[in-house]
Amino acid sequence: MDNAREKKRLGSAIRTARENQGISQRRFALMTGTSRSYLWKIESGSADMGIDILCRIAHALGVKVGDLIDF
Repeated sequence: MDNAREKKRLGSAIRTARENQGISQRRFALMTGTSRSYLWKIESGSADMGIDILCRIAHALGVKVGDLIDF
């Protein structure tokens, strides 16, 4: 199953939430315990991610996982 569209939408939602809070990618990487390059891949929709990183991202943004997923 190709889920490229969903990954792009999720990445875009994460990027929008991060930018709306004025958080840089570098700071966000520190907040989530990931690398900046991995976050860039997530936000561009080119990386797969597990539920653990998705939960860390949501927690760092102060939102529910469901708030990031609109599909």
